[in-house]
Amino acid sequence: MPLDIIPIEEQAASRSKAKGGDIWATHKRIDDVSLYERFGQIRRVPLEAQMPHYLDTFNGIESDVMESVPVANYHALQNKATGGLLNVRPVGKSYALVPHDLLFKAQGEQLAGSDLPLDNVEVVDRLYEEGARVHRTIYFHDLQERTPTKNGKNDMVRCRMDIFNSVDMSWTLQIFSGAYRDLCRNTLVFGGEKAYHQRKVHKGSVSAEAMIGKATMGLEMWQGQKEQMRLWRSAPLTEKQFADICKETLCKKNTAAARTDERLAINESRLNWMLERFKEEKQELGLTLWAGYNALTHWATHLPDAQANGRNERKRYQRNDQVRQIIDGPSWRYLEGLAA
Repeated sequence: MPLDIIPIEEQAASRSKAKGGDIWATHKRIDDVSLYERFGQIRRVPLEAQMPHYLDTFNGIESDVMESVPVANYHALQNKATGGLLNVRPVGKSYALVPHDLLFKAQGEQLAGSDLPLDNVEVVDRLYEEGARVHRTIYFHDLQERTPTKNGKNDMVRCRMDIFNSVDMSWTLQIFSGAYRDLCRNTLVFGGEKAYHQRKVHKGSVSAEAMIGKATMGLEMWQGQKEQMRLWRSAPLTEKQFADICKETLCKKNTAAARTDERLAINESRLNWMLERFKEEKQELGLTLWAGYNALTHWATHLPDAQANGRNERKRYQRNDQVRQIIDGPSWRYLEGLAA
């Protein structure tokens, strides 16, 4: 019996095109990060300086004998895929490196676990200046939206997700999702509507996983509950109202001491963290329920404490369930009703 030969789609790296230090490829698999694995595995490497150690005399000529001295709190960036050092300035201790290959691998994993249609997608991977900057676009051809143009006609746009990242501090980490027609490198959107946009400077704690999670949830809302999402985007929510909701729910302690003393009933550390997330969201989304929802989903997907011991999925499920209870709760529904 002759063997049936099943063709295997060529990976993005082998289909890639190059121009100067820029490389790009178009393909159909969200889990294909081969372009970044082959050309853009950026990692920190120790940095050393050549310092005079002692004078040596040979044939009457004195010369310095040099010694390699580690440079504390600074690193160079190496492209492990090519072996070369990036021609960028050293990065400090506070710089939050987000490696391209790991970023898009995390994106693929989160999208695979979502309810978004993935059988008919188009992925465009771009790598600029030998890995210093990248831009990935995923077009969801099964999710389309009609948007009125300035002249009154309907414009068909596809839902998409864009991620911009750099390792040379030239770009912030930015994630867009929504139904829009075009997005250029200066991140101006033309035509359509954003479901979500967030940017993070590469400093301190940057949770790319949480950012991807919110962008994914934004598209899921767009797909299944578009009118509710639009209601939340216009529904007012003050910082005090958001704080009160958190106090009633995920920041409420249920200990014996808390039941006897109201002053001990609030997890202030978590409440302060949630308020910081809401302040970040309101810069893009305003004082709205949509900003509150995205602050809640940031908490649901921000799991650095669970990564080390493999409890991510269970903890993420528990947190997502808590978020669902909040948005189905009386306080949230009351604010929805005021805006309806």
